[in-house]
Amino acid sequence: MKPMKVMRYGSRYRYGASQPKNKTIIITVIACVIVAALTVLAIVRFSSLRQQDKDNGALSLQMREGQASQMEVKTGDICMLSMPSAIDIKEVTFESSDPAIVRVDSAGHTDALSVGAATVTASARNFTAVCEFTVTENTEPERPDEVTTAIKANEDVLAANVATGSRDIYSITVNRRTNTVTVYTKNDKGEFVVPVRAMVCSCGKGGEFTTITGDFSIYFQEPWHPLYDDVYGMFVSGFKDDFLFHSVPYTVASHDSLEADEFNKLGEPASQGCVRMMVSDVYWIMRNCDINTPVHVIDADANADPLGKPAAVKIPLDAVWDPTDDTEGNPYLGKMPTLLGAEDAVLKKGQRFDQMEGISAADICGNDITDRVKIAGQVITDKPGTYYLSYTITDDFNLKTRVTRTVTVGE
Repeated sequence: MKPMKVMRYGSRYRYGASQPKNKTIIITVIACVIVAALTVLAIVRFSSLRQQDKDNGALSLQMREGQASQMEVKTGDICMLSMPSAIDIKEVTFESSDPAIVRVDSAGHTDALSVGAATVTASARNFTAVCEFTVTENTEPERPDEVTTAIKANEDVLAANVATGSRDIYSITVNRRTNTVTVYTKNDKGEFVVPVRAMVCSCGKGGEFTTITGDFSIYFQEPWHPLYDDVYGMFVSGFKDDFLFHSVPYTVASHDSLEADEFNKLGEPASQGCVRMMVSDVYWIMRNCDINTPVHVIDADANADPLGKPAAVKIPLDAVWDPTDDTEGNPYLGKMPTLLGAEDAVLKKGQRFDQMEGISAADICGNDITDRVKIAGQVITDKPGTYYLSYTITDDFNLKTRVTRTVTVGE
């Protein structure tokens, strides 16, 4: 098709071809636009069938009349099955071919319990739909390898760089204004422009205790090192004279002598010029960043921190351990966030039910994080049946706890 010739006169347009041909072209263009729009809508509609990583941690799928949907999930996954808008969920009956593999409640909440295959059928008047589940083993660890608030990104690029065997793959930038440390790795041109890790810190508190700016490099590293005021820093990496990366101060060179009040200043200016960080973060630097690793100290706003600023968690003032220290004897080892109040319940038909009533949550340091609780599932109080509510809480260390609550609605 030849392009349509358009001539502009003032604010009007005139077409240079004859009108019949123009009409044909216009109709063809409109038809193409409509087809494209319908294609996009179809793609969006299909995508909505399998949403992942929702806020409540559940997958979702809308079942279709006469269609067999497919779901590939892992053990522990939750999927919320929904109905077309014309179907009243109160009239739908859900049934699993093998509840030991995939169980389903009266509202379409499914739990993948074990490896295998199971079919969930949704039935109502003049409506039947099925979803065929294939469940594989979830091999992800329940607890991450390190306890840290660090923000991680571009792990595929980093893994490729690590696979080369080179140790010269990191550059560290300290933003003293925002108290944020960002680590970069190389792109395919060898430039340190790919951010892979952000960590919260405390730079100098000002005056004679101001962190210097400039371009430096790591020149020494020690597990423990004495600091000013007769205290000690753990996992120390020096980058310029007495300017160091190190942990929050300890009164003696022992893991159980942390100064808790100083730990609680992380994220704000607090040091005598060094860059203080959580134990897991300074250990990461010592383990991964060799001597001569570039260090850049800048003074900029938050726009200079591509991954943002991680959380600075508070600990009790009587605490003597850094919660990210994986040394044996640390009382935080193995701890997970707590979620209370999600006991099973039995309701009468039509009885009022508040999913969050009596629910509370705390991180491993005891900080209240109830406002972060996510709930997957619903209870239809005027539809007798069994319902599963999954309460999930994730703290700033990316530690996650899930509690499943069974609610039974009687006749």
